[in-house]
Amino acid sequence: MRKFSVLVVTKKLLMAILSLAVFLATAEPAALSAQENPRTVRVGWYRSEYCLTDRFGRRSGLVYEYQRKLAAYTGWSYEYVDGTWGELLQMLKNGEIDLLSDVSYLQERTEFMDYSSLPIGQESYYIYIKADTTDISPDRLDTFNGKRFGVLKGSFQERLLREWAGKNGLAIEIVDISNVEGDEYARVLMQGKADALVAMDVYKNRENCVPACKLGSSDYYFAVSKKKPELLQELNSALERIQEEDPGYNRKMYEKYVDSVKTTALASFAEKEWLDTHKTIRIGYRDGYLPFCDTDPESGMISGILKDYEEHASACLTNAPLVFQPSAYSTMEDLLNALKRGEVDCIFPANINPYDGESMGILTTVPMIGAEIYLVVRAQDQNDFSMNREVRVALPKGSIHLETFLKDFYPQCRIAVYDSEEDCHKAVASQKADCLLVSSYRINQENKLRNKYRLSLLATDKQIEMSFAVREEDRALFSILNKTINLIPVTSTEYAISKYSSPQRKLSLSEYLHDNLVAVTTVSFLVLALISLLLIQKRRAQKQAQERQELITATEQDSLTQLYNRNFFYEYANRIYQENPQLPYDAIVMNIEQFHLVNALHGMEFGDFILKALAGEIRAYLDESDGIACRTVADQFGLYCRHTEDYQNILDRFQKKLDAISTSTKIRLRMGVMPWQEGIHPIQLFDRAGTACGRMRGEHQNALMVYNEDMRRRELRDQKLLNDLRRALEEHEFVVHYQPKYNIQADPPQLCSAEALVRWQHPELGMIPPYEFITLFENKCQINLLDQYVWREAARQMAEWRDKFGFVLPVSVNLSRLDVFDPNLESILDEIIEENGLKNEDFYLEVTESAYTEEANHVISIISKLREKGYRIEMDDFGTGYSSLNMLSAMPIDVLKLDRSFVIKLLKDEKVVRLVEFIFDLAKMLQVPIVAEGVETAEEVEFLKARGCDMVQGYYFSKPLPASEFEKKLQ
Repeated sequence: MRKFSVLVVTKKLLMAILSLAVFLATAEPAALSAQENPRTVRVGWYRSEYCLTDRFGRRSGLVYEYQRKLAAYTGWSYEYVDGTWGELLQMLKNGEIDLLSDVSYLQERTEFMDYSSLPIGQESYYIYIKADTTDISPDRLDTFNGKRFGVLKGSFQERLLREWAGKNGLAIEIVDISNVEGDEYARVLMQGKADALVAMDVYKNRENCVPACKLGSSDYYFAVSKKKPELLQELNSALERIQEEDPGYNRKMYEKYVDSVKTTALASFAEKEWLDTHKTIRIGYRDGYLPFCDTDPESGMISGILKDYEEHASACLTNAPLVFQPSAYSTMEDLLNALKRGEVDCIFPANINPYDGESMGILTTVPMIGAEIYLVVRAQDQNDFSMNREVRVALPKGSIHLETFLKDFYPQCRIAVYDSEEDCHKAVASQKADCLLVSSYRINQENKLRNKYRLSLLATDKQIEMSFAVREEDRALFSILNKTINLIPVTSTEYAISKYSSPQRKLSLSEYLHDNLVAVTTVSFLVLALISLLLIQKRRAQKQAQERQELITATEQDSLTQLYNRNFFYEYANRIYQENPQLPYDAIVMNIEQFHLVNALHGMEFGDFILKALAGEIRAYLDESDGIACRTVADQFGLYCRHTEDYQNILDRFQKKLDAISTSTKIRLRMGVMPWQEGIHPIQLFDRAGTACGRMRGEHQNALMVYNEDMRRRELRDQKLLNDLRRALEEHEFVVHYQPKYNIQADPPQLCSAEALVRWQHPELGMIPPYEFITLFENKCQINLLDQYVWREAARQMAEWRDKFGFVLPVSVNLSRLDVFDPNLESILDEIIEENGLKNEDFYLEVTESAYTEEANHVISIISKLREKGYRIEMDDFGTGYSSLNMLSAMPIDVLKLDRSFVIKLLKDEKVVRLVEFIFDLAKMLQVPIVAEGVETAEEVEFLKARGCDMVQGYYFSKPLPASEFEKKLQ
């Protein structure tokens, strides 16, 4: 038996050796054959921005680079087949080529080709017209009626075009351009073969061919012939590897080869008519007000940011060159009077509150530049100075923009007007005033005055935005200026700021003697009288040099953290980029989540301790990574440092530092990153990093976000919503819905009031839910415009229902934090109530709990006055903030609204049950009723009723309803 086993084993071993030999004999030649004869793929090559060939025969472009990347993973070699895109699509269908790029998905195409599993990008489609066209205007769609449109026959673009024409009731003629090469598309227009052209965003740079309006967009893919199914698996595998290794690869390729298209480069009929009538745009500007504007003493020409704007803006509009005629005025008051008299068409720079602008008959454009505001105070006051009290502020005569700033942010201040900036400095030094204001860009200009009167700088962490102002009737000019501002690159504006903020001026001998008379006299006396004191003189000189250096450092640095301040940080970052634009530097923006609550709960001293500790750790990191950093605003930091891939490790390092020094309170960081990209300036990097950081506000799962294309699309959408806000208010696109509140202690439950909630019926984007625009408007300080609109609509509706049904149903409206600090809040509400013949007690005002956490005394004072006048105050989102019991007892409220986050956990979490029961006991102690939000089930209603809840609102009874549907509940 043992002998038989040995024979079997020996036989198996011999068979294995024989099999291995056969495999090696056949496999090695096969491998060699594969290396010598790699798979050749016939790929379509059409002339376009995606597929470029230079005069040396070298290929390039987005698609070409993508295909080379695929070859690195598949081993493919390519046989390029030339043709127009339409010809190549037919060749793919016939199996004459294997691969074609830039193919949009259409269901009917799947019969003869396969799509890659992942897209290679997203392209947008535009209607292009000749720049000198006079009978077509994007602002009047009827001018497209009866026109000939060049488009690829059977393409996705043709489908979009027909849908667009049908939607707008236009009769159009289709001109097939399937056999036209990509770079010859523009000739279709130039030769008069078509009146308009439909093409992708890559064709925007054609001479005399400009985009008029956008049709739409779609993902595009690689397409593989049905006759070559084996290619599809290799293609998909390679695409997945590319996306796994670099999720932003598609976006990088797009930004490298395709710039974004701006459709605002054409002047509309109304704008051209204005320009034809007026010939020039007369700009009134404030003289001697660098970096914004000034008159050059040598040439007599305009200088400053306004000069750079005129140079850029003059050629912004393709079909209407702009000519500017600047005129200098001494003060802002003089500028406004000149505008009112019609001496000028617009003025700059202007910072005018929208309400004040309405009363003056003035419109202000989108901001061209923002400036941080600093306080100038006496040196001995700088450590304990606070604006949260009645402060005397010195302002130069005619400084309307600074008056607006104070009304917006520090309405409790008293203003003292002086003839000049020096008089203001003198008033602060002599204690006739407590402080004066200076913008960040004018710090250098006023250094001499601060030194003379021994004054110091303090940051407010707030800024004003400088715009153009025009008369209300000049709406066409208003539109022209907005277009030019949006078309000028942000980098150009930032460069102008840097250029004019630090003017080069030689100090004259007389000025030096005037400023240093005592020192010069003393030194001269010592030199002549006592040679032996030369050493003392030298030491004094060294001390003075050190003090000057300390002054420079103090000006550059944030006084609390010793990091750079925002302005110098961006200037130095720009220098790093300009000196070596190929050196990869990332932009990082960090914020402390809800830092205002840290200050509110633990005090400003603890908050400053946290900021200084975090800044110290940032400096330690920068010593290792060769970068710079700043504190941009109160709790936000910016880092410009060498490129890395391990962003999580950076965040963990800073979070670990905060955890170590704050054991009793969890302080959470969030971090947004914009990785280095070739050709993108630091300012743009930080804009995107800030966007990424802002997207995580309020989240608890994610603390790190890297900027991506989705954010860019969201950013553009947000900007569109902001741009459309005023028009939407005028056109009544915002629709107020009403959600009923029911008294559940009654049997059956009875309707007792309602809450007004807003929706946006956008003409292009459809119905937009409130979570997409409410927070946006709050962050951009525009929410008060929407709030007042809702108040007026709700009051009007209440009056209409009163007249119809004979009783008034109370309605709750939201009162934002921005509303509370509006000095005209009380008069606005009273006016609305009086106009509609209502009573104050029928108008409920909902204020979120978090609104009381900062400057609580001021908020409580305002709300108390409204409550004394009869308005009913409801504290919204109760339980989500950090109100102390002591503060809660002082808050003027009539109703507590229990946040939905508690209600949804009532039947699942015993801790939440106990917490809710405590809140009900607290409400009974305060003798205020409770409204529970977000109630959706009968079980939740019974639970709340049993514990004494007075009212509920939520989907169990009704979702928010339009007024026409809601009133059925009143019948």
